[in-house]
Amino acid sequence: MPKRAEPTDEELDRTQPLPLVVWAARCSAYFLALGGIMLVTYAFHGFDADPQSFPPGFRLNPLQAGVNFIWGLVGTLIGFFRPRFATAFVLAFAAFYTLVAGLGTFAGSALGMELGTPAKVFYWLVVAGAWAVGLRALLKKRRAGA
Repeated sequence: MPKRAEPTDEELDRTQPLPLVVWAARCSAYFLALGGIMLVTYAFHGFDADPQSFPPGFRLNPLQAGVNFIWGLVGTLIGFFRPRFATAFVLAFAAFYTLVAGLGTFAGSALGMELGTPAKVFYWLVVAGAWAVGLRALLKKRRAGA
């Protein structure tokens, strides 16, 4: 089987860049890493460890770490291996984390997850970005299809 030649600079210049929504799905690798680190930490220290004993940014309880890990895993897989599903993922991600941020802000506890002020601000910023990117991609698809 002949070896495929490397693409030329001109071919690379003509390659379409990845849509922003794919990059947004890939950014969920942050949630994968954070959730994974915290799940390993809880496995080492015990799942009854106090989340407030961890450094800022790592004060997730085990449920929150598991949820972040799962969303991060799915988003990373979609962002890197199935980018055609990126818009649906980003919109589902935005909807779910809107619920988490809303419950954490207005109900005091989101699914048993106590959110401090920095976490609330972080989730609302992530939600705003996810909605903006997801809706932009959805509208762009609709305009292209119409």
